[in-house]
Amino acid sequence: MGKIFRFLCSKLNNCMKSPHLPNSTAQHKAAYIAAQHDYLQRVAAHCDYAITLQTSLRTAGIKARTMEDRLYTAQGCLRQLRTRLNRLLTGNGYKRNNRYLPVFVAAIEGTTNDYDLNRTLHIHIALGNTGHTATEATRRLLEDGIRQIWTATDIGTADVRVDRLTKGTEHRWMDYIGKEAHTGSTGNTGVIDYSNTQIPAHLLND
Repeated sequence: MGKIFRFLCSKLNNCMKSPHLPNSTAQHKAAYIAAQHDYLQRVAAHCDYAITLQTSLRTAGIKARTMEDRLYTAQGCLRQLRTRLNRLLTGNGYKRNNRYLPVFVAAIEGTTNDYDLNRTLHIHIALGNTGHTATEATRRLLEDGIRQIWTATDIGTADVRVDRLTKGTEHRWMDYIGKEAHTGSTGNTGVIDYSNTQIPAHLLND
């Protein structure tokens, strides 16, 4: 996790040193978004699957503190999914050798939406370095496995979708999962859940 934040911070520092950026909150935010985008695009090349998970957590008409609590709950359930998915894909291999650690980048969306009565918190994930060829058969097996893990959590629903990423689509998917950060002055720069982001060290060093 430390390597991820060091990489992001280095990109952010480079943006902040630009003589064209005045020292303002808006420009700080723009610099952070640019650094995050650069980071996600670097990781995208190593991703094979696009995953979308729905939760049972409604977002309409709730107080900010309640939203914080629901976000915390979603992060906890996502952590359960991530650790069980690591074991499903690698056994204990990821513990013995960091090179086997799957790429896992997640965005939790919906925290800024308190007006849509049908909206719930939902999660987009980019998954890679799985050690398996991304065929249709492995996609179906992966989707079934993730559905079983996710529905066993306190908030997971059976509405789980897994799609294969082909060359070029992985970058578009990364743009998509980070999109809430770009919505004007109300952009959600915290949409990427870095507490549940994992990248093998050798990929960050490439």
